[in-house]
Amino acid sequence: MVMRVTSQTQQRSALNNIFRITEDLFNAQKEITSGKKIHKPSDDPSGMRDTLALRTSIKQIKQFERNMNSNQLFLSRGESALESIGVNLIRAKELSIVELGGMSTSETRGYAKNELDNIISTVFQEANAKVKNMFVFSGTNVKTTPFEVSASGAVYKGNSDNLVIQIEEGTNVKVTIPGSEVLGADLNPNLNTATNVSELNGGAGITSGSFSVTDRAGNSSTVSITSSMTLANVISAISNASSNLTASINSSGNGITITDTSSVITNSLTVSEVDGGTTALSLGIVGSKDGNIEGADLNAALSTSTLISELNGGDGLTLGDINIINGASSGAVSLSSATTIAEVISLINNAGYNVTASIDSAGNSLQVISNSSSTIAVVNNVGTDTTAEELGIGGGRNVINTLMKLRQAMKYDDTYAILGSLANLDSGLESINESRAIYGAVTRRMNSTKETHQQSIVNQKDQISNIEGADLVEAASDFAAMETALQASLSSTARIIQPSLLDFLR
Repeated sequence: MVMRVTSQTQQRSALNNIFRITEDLFNAQKEITSGKKIHKPSDDPSGMRDTLALRTSIKQIKQFERNMNSNQLFLSRGESALESIGVNLIRAKELSIVELGGMSTSETRGYAKNELDNIISTVFQEANAKVKNMFVFSGTNVKTTPFEVSASGAVYKGNSDNLVIQIEEGTNVKVTIPGSEVLGADLNPNLNTATNVSELNGGAGITSGSFSVTDRAGNSSTVSITSSMTLANVISAISNASSNLTASINSSGNGITITDTSSVITNSLTVSEVDGGTTALSLGIVGSKDGNIEGADLNAALSTSTLISELNGGDGLTLGDINIINGASSGAVSLSSATTIAEVISLINNAGYNVTASIDSAGNSLQVISNSSSTIAVVNNVGTDTTAEELGIGGGRNVINTLMKLRQAMKYDDTYAILGSLANLDSGLESINESRAIYGAVTRRMNSTKETHQQSIVNQKDQISNIEGADLVEAASDFAAMETALQASLSSTARIIQPSLLDFLR
């Protein structure tokens, strides 16, 4: 069978060929002018997929770099503050040694005390160092002044948490060290159901009043809270507001979690104030969530009933011995049998050294004060045991109070207290240097990571260029060949579709 090709078919085929060549010519021209061979997904679906993945990776890396650049100031300012404090502690040691050398007079003691006042002022200033109106040593409470002066000495007002940033996939680093770890003390007790709400928010308590709770099924109820309640009472009141709600102490042990088990979801879980009150806010649970509400850190204050196992964010403390110096009277006191703060206080007060231990004015640490007006009570660690500093009553992590005790000791010419303070200054310097080493290690890690990120960006951009980039020599050659093909196609097509006399006669 012989296939007959009509003139119309020939013409259509010729025109389609021209259109195809013209499109290819246009694409080749785009490659030459743009330097890219991929302009839309259909040009190379797999290549486009790979370049999108690479661009997403670069975007993520740049976010990591922004994280580091914006927060590295915390590291540098924190390290410089600790360096300054260390220099001042060394000078305080020198003053102490001079006073203990037997050559001091009332005049030299006066000079030493004045200089020590300046040292304390400088250390306070550095302990309250800022970066962009955020305090470096306040933990994550960056808007709270970390250290304040009270009748009991310096008190720490921040929290015990670290400011953490992500520097690469799966890697977080701490860019701050809470002041409680190096300069002051915060025993950071966890919550329990017996905790009185009056002990929350650093001992400031909560605002009595009411708030509204609406579960995700749309059921609303009003919850009333008084300042005389325990946390168990609060949890029960919230849980009874709806059969779909369960309140509890969160997994970190520092706040309230509200869990919503509604099977029919019509709106968000919402806790809102009633009549302009602030009760929900003071409980850290105000707000609206599509899931559960994770309350804020309630910063429970110490009480005499606080368990030792609840301290240090719920990790507890292992108590050993402390050394008490009060005038000529001194000796070790074992605290290993204590299970509560009340028992710690009792063991110290009944040890026979004429001192009074109590919870400090900030409600987050302990203090030990001499019952005599002519002596200054100083508490030291015993050997490698760090019980004194863990409790915030001596040792290396209570630098500011060590300096303030030293000033008092010089005022009263209490050589026993000066000697005890000297030991704590040594521990303080060791703690300062350890923290500086941490800052340095994090800084080196971030700098190394930055270099890795920069090289990764260069490599990934090269990969994108290899995938998207056109071979200009090849593209130019293809363009010339297509031009020749187009001219040939136009010429042959013109002959095919040239009208004849017979066409006109028809």
